[in-house]
Amino acid sequence: MVRKATIARAEERDISQVVELIFHLDAHVSGAPREVLKMTPEGERQLAGHFRSFLHNPYKLLLVARSARARVVGMGDIALWMQAEVWETPERQGQWYGIIDDVWVEPEYRGQGLSRLIVVELAAFARSHGVESLQLEYSTSNEEAARTWNRMGFRPVGVRAAASASEVLALLKSDETPS
Repeated sequence: MVRKATIARAEERDISQVVELIFHLDAHVSGAPREVLKMTPEGERQLAGHFRSFLHNPYKLLLVARSARARVVGMGDIALWMQAEVWETPERQGQWYGIIDDVWVEPEYRGQGLSRLIVVELAAFARSHGVESLQLEYSTSNEEAARTWNRMGFRPVGVRAAASASEVLALLKSDETPS
C-alpha cells in the first residue's frame, strides 16, 4: 500500500515531530535502537530552537513531508552560506554555497520519491538565491545514503575524519621523543 505525503515548508506545529525524526535518522546511522537514544530536556529545547531558526531566516529552508493525517514523515533542510573572504582566488571570494542536511524519510513512506522531491525543492531554493554549489555530508557507514546521493548527482570530494580528543592526545603523547 502506497502512503501518500506532500512536501511543504515546515511550520511551528512541525518542530516537535522534526526533532523526533532526527532521532530516527540518528538511530539509522548509528545502528542504535531509537529507545536508547536520549537527550536532556535542555538538549531537546536547543535542537528544537535550531530547527525553529529555519522558519523565518531567508537563507534557510526546512521542508517536511506530511502524511494525509498531518504527521511529519520526512524532512530536509538547507542553509546558504557565503565563502569566507580569506581566499585570494577571485573565483572563491564571496561565493555562496548551500549545505543540505538532515534529509530523512520514514521507511514506510520510502519508494515514492519523497527524498527526491525534498532535494528538488532545496536545490530550487538555493538557485532562487543565485547559489550554484551544493554540499552535504553523510556517514560513510550509511551505504543507502551514499547510493541515494550518488543517484542525485552528489560525488565525494573530500574526507571529514572524526576522532576523540583524548585518543588523539594519548596517541600523540605516546609518540613523543625527547629532543
